[in-house]
Amino acid sequence: MITRLLLNQPRRALAVALIALAATMTSGMAFAQADDEVMEGNPISLENVVFEGTVNFVHPDSFMLVIDDYSFVLERVITFNGGTWSREQVVQRLAQGDRLKLELGGVADQQTGARLVQKVEVLN
Repeated sequence: MITRLLLNQPRRALAVALIALAATMTSGMAFAQADDEVMEGNPISLENVVFEGTVNFVHPDSFMLVIDDYSFVLERVITFNGGTWSREQVVQRLAQGDRLKLELGGVADQQTGARLVQKVEVLN
């Protein structure tokens, strides 16, 4: 039945085939473009050890900082303004809007890409 329909209406069949082909190609390009944007849009690489930015959010329970829309996790003991502090003490002294300079370690969480913070200096 379908072949008879396609033989009687070759223009319609060609149009349907072209639309299906275009939809398939467009969705494939959208996925490739999204992957490229993620790779190009991440300025924090594993080689960078210093990061400066403004605090967007401090989460005191998980010791996570969001700075310029990037996630960071405080080490258990870090250098804070030249002294040695626990992360519990540091999160109590940081506030939204503080301008910070961070010295980073490795990746704390592979899923989120959050980096470990070893040193914090407040630049306000």
